[in-house]
Amino acid sequence: MPRSGCPREEELLDALQASRWPDACDAALRDHPASCASCADLLAVVAPLLDEHRALVQDASVPSSAIVWWRAQMRSRREAAARAAQPISFVFGIAVACAAGLLATALGVFVPTFRKAFVWVTETTVPWPGVPIPADPFTNPLVLAFLGALVLGLLVAPVALYFTFRED
Repeated sequence: MPRSGCPREEELLDALQASRWPDACDAALRDHPASCASCADLLAVVAPLLDEHRALVQDASVPSSAIVWWRAQMRSRREAAARAAQPISFVFGIAVACAAGLLATALGVFVPTFRKAFVWVTETTVPWPGVPIPADPFTNPLVLAFLGALVLGLLVAPVALYFTFRED
């Protein structure tokens, strides 16, 4: 898109950017913004911006090479640790999925027993001291529910211990 303005704008902009304005440029260019509104606006906007840019560049502090090297080393170590942790995270996810599958299987196996025990407890009274205990305790749904909970606890305990004692 062609710019509508003065044909000397590019020359003035080049002089401003190259720090030739106003001392190192020719007199015709130096006098031109006084007669051209477009170049006067360009000079009013660009000159302060370039002055501010030069001041910021001059005041910028560049860190020492030791700090740059140290930061690069730290970044490299973080990236290497992240790359090394990816397979571990994958295996950990598989282990959690297996534990969830085992838990779901155990619940599927023991839920009917828990239901029977709940029905038995709600329909009958809990035996009190002095009441004879059945000869075969494994036919008692309450005993079966207790054994199911014990087995489920033995399945979940290693996973809980792992999460408790692992080092991050």
